Amino acid sequence: MSDNPMTDAFDAAEEENADSDQTTIDDDFDADQYLDALNSDTAPKEKTIGIAVTEEMHAFYQELQNADDVDINPTQSMRDHLEKLAHRHPQVFEKSMRKLEIEREF
Repeated sequence: MSDNPMTDAFDAAEEENADSDQTTIDDDFDADQYLDALNSDTAPKEKTIGIAVTEEMHAFYQELQNADDVDINPTQSMRDHLEKLAHRHPQVFEKSMRKLEIEREF
């Protein structure tokens, strides 16, 4: 059981659906609208994700951010990777977007 009752409720509902062999993605849910906004250049970036890393990884990340001769944005690379994961795991992505819809209602 998690600290979030909504997550517990979704997990319980998912288990019920799994028991009744209803594990397919719901056809009436339009995930494309969320995929478009997921990594949009125009969407505001107002949330942060905290990822624990080793001291070595943190030092490397900082150097990548500050290096003038390296043509990479580590932050954007993380966003791109999360977008790829959303495409690879559509059921998990849909579940998270459904939760987001419910949260936005309140």
